Amino acid sequence: MFDLVIRSGRVVTPSGVVVGDVGVSGGRIAAIGQGIDPGEQEVDATGRVIFPGIVDAHVHLGIPVLDMVSADDIESGTRAAAFGGVTTVIDFSVQEPGEGLLASVERRRSAIAGRALVDVALHANLTDYSPANLAEIPALFASGVSSVKIFTAYGARGMQLADPAIVRVAEAVGEAGGLLMVHAENGDAIDFLVERARARGETAAPMHEKCRPDLVEAEAIQRVATLARLAGCPLYVVHLSSLRGLEVIRRARAEGWRIHAETCPQYLILDRRRYEGEGGHRYIASPPLRRTADRQALTAAVTGGEIEVVSTDHCPFRLAQKDVAPGDFSRTPGGLPGVETLFSLMFGHLVPLGDGGLTPRSNASLILLARVLAENPARLFGLAPTKGALREGADADFFIFDPNPIRFIRNVDLHGAADWSPYEGMEVRGEIRAVYLRGQRLVDGGQLYGAPGCGRFMPGRLTPAGE
Repeated sequence: MFDLVIRSGRVVTPSGVVVGDVGVSGGRIAAIGQGIDPGEQEVDATGRVIFPGIVDAHVHLGIPVLDMVSADDIESGTRAAAFGGVTTVIDFSVQEPGEGLLASVERRRSAIAGRALVDVALHANLTDYSPANLAEIPALFASGVSSVKIFTAYGARGMQLADPAIVRVAEAVGEAGGLLMVHAENGDAIDFLVERARARGETAAPMHEKCRPDLVEAEAIQRVATLARLAGCPLYVVHLSSLRGLEVIRRARAEGWRIHAETCPQYLILDRRRYEGEGGHRYIASPPLRRTADRQALTAAVTGGEIEVVSTDHCPFRLAQKDVAPGDFSRTPGGLPGVETLFSLMFGHLVPLGDGGLTPRSNASLILLARVLAENPARLFGLAPTKGALREGADADFFIFDPNPIRFIRNVDLHGAADWSPYEGMEVRGEIRAVYLRGQRLVDGGQLYGAPGCGRFMPGRLTPAGE
């Protein structure tokens, strides 16, 4: 007898969508099929979708930005994740000047312990470049961190690395078998454009996008991809926002370069018109929202498999923080909330429905959605096969989704610490009914059953060359 059986749902597996049952024993998926043995507890999922727990590969929980800290801490951010069907998040260490790379990761792990409601893995930010920190990279990976992130922007905040440092970091990461991540914007060009705009008194929200044009993203991707290629290291480009940047990645891949790409819901759904009018500064994030043509090109690249991961870059601020200087884009903290709305938005954006709801044509889109939200991030960051897919032997992380209700996103219904949503009032289809982490009920019927501490630190296990 299984501990738990979910009966008669539309089960989204890597190999296809099947109507059947999911059996759970000891916190892991023990069987997927039709008419499997009974369970001590059984749940009827007829007419509903059983979807793998999402792995949001890019969140910032309690990150310092300018002179403030983002609104969601570990507890509130993972609570919001749980309600959104996100059962694993990958957060970032924050390296202080002079702090060792391993020390920064251990400090972050200590902050997670006993507070997370979902599982948490880590990327390591490397912002304080030194030979000593390079020497720590093999031990970093042995500790369960499989990726190192660098920045080509934010020089004034001490985060931007020069090209010689980037190539040395890439060599060290590549030699250790890890994956190099990059926030790709040309920071020097941005600083020049921002200073010029401020000197002219041009500080309204639309200038944010004009001071971070797609050219600075494309240039930085090309430059870091070249350095990573010279170093023999695979590269992962975070929050890709533009067609111009996508075209750089396409050319690099055509030459055999190992380069992976991630985008976010805001770049697939919103565009730069959000900066216009009252409250436009609240949508400031970096990279900025762009043209409709960029949004459409990125969507096509997701559906075509060119962009492998959709994550959120969840970095929420409350309205009082966003409104600190509404007339000056350069003083507005950059970041948007999104971890709880990720699945709702992407289901509506990527899965075609008929008049009666899901159709046979919907199945391929459900598999794609599971791939970009769960399977691919788990694979790239060393969490597979434990995480990322509904398969026997994996952790029993999944949620039950009713595809039929029509509802509207309202911040008052969300569970994070932000007091607004960039998607306020948007119509979405479907509702998450229950969420399970390792077979234990986290959320059911809109009620939270998990508690701080039920989430664990998840070590990433290195895979060959980040593949």
